[in-house]
Amino acid sequence: MTTTSIHRIGIITNSRKPNANQVREELLEWLRKRNVEVFDSIETPLEKTVPHADLFVCLGGDGTILHLAGRMIDRQVPVLGVNLGGLGFLTEVRSEELYEELKLIFAGEIDVEERMLLSARVWSFGEGKKRSEQRFQALNDIVINREGLTRYMTIKIDVGGECATRFFGDGVICATPTGSTAYSLSAGGPIVHPSLDSIVITPICPHASALRPLVVPGRESIRIQIKCAGNQEKALLTADGQMDAQIDEQSTVEVTRSENRFKLVKSSKRTYFGTLREKFDFPA
Repeated sequence: MTTTSIHRIGIITNSRKPNANQVREELLEWLRKRNVEVFDSIETPLEKTVPHADLFVCLGGDGTILHLAGRMIDRQVPVLGVNLGGLGFLTEVRSEELYEELKLIFAGEIDVEERMLLSARVWSFGEGKKRSEQRFQALNDIVINREGLTRYMTIKIDVGGECATRFFGDGVICATPTGSTAYSLSAGGPIVHPSLDSIVITPICPHASALRPLVVPGRESIRIQIKCAGNQEKALLTADGQMDAQIDEQSTVEVTRSENRFKLVKSSKRTYFGTLREKFDFPA
């Protein structure tokens, strides 16, 4: 993808990262010298920035990108991630490479990779059978995990209207190919190339030695219901570790492929497999 229509840039900064504020101040000055309209998330709320920005620059780590991804529901804006420390699997660009990458973007040389997103809907029935509904969007994963002192849960998973499995365990992860290198991987899930259209279903500490992660087509609808050991016990649903909701036996969770696609600006210096080798010490 090439474009020269970058006139308004949003900046989102994780101020807890080393040197983040210094990098932000230098970037603001650099952009304003080039007559670029800038929306700084420290001064302007994200909900007022997303409708207008042509590009986002995320200064921080992968969590900074995930924070943004969950809030771009109505409009998808290309995102350039700048790694200011940590693993940085999505934030491919190093701070010292930022201006070189921006010059390429302004020259019309922008490589945007569209990544699959997950959509989650949670239906809950309270007293009097009144139904409430919550919606979430995730770039990495939707996770259901036991909360607090909750003991084990029975987790039932339907795929495409058919029961795929039912097991005792601590929870389940539904991950995108992007999220396959995150929590799902640490729970024993496979690495899936981000160009594939699929959902990884990874059990968390299942009490069944034969149970393995599943990879299903992205077109499938996944429905999850839980049953806790105690009547008052609950579980917690999280979307990219950024937003959450309590669920219980009266809740139904539906996870599907989102209609949106996350637009990640690729580094001109790195490839997917190069990043795997660098971050996970894959042998060359």
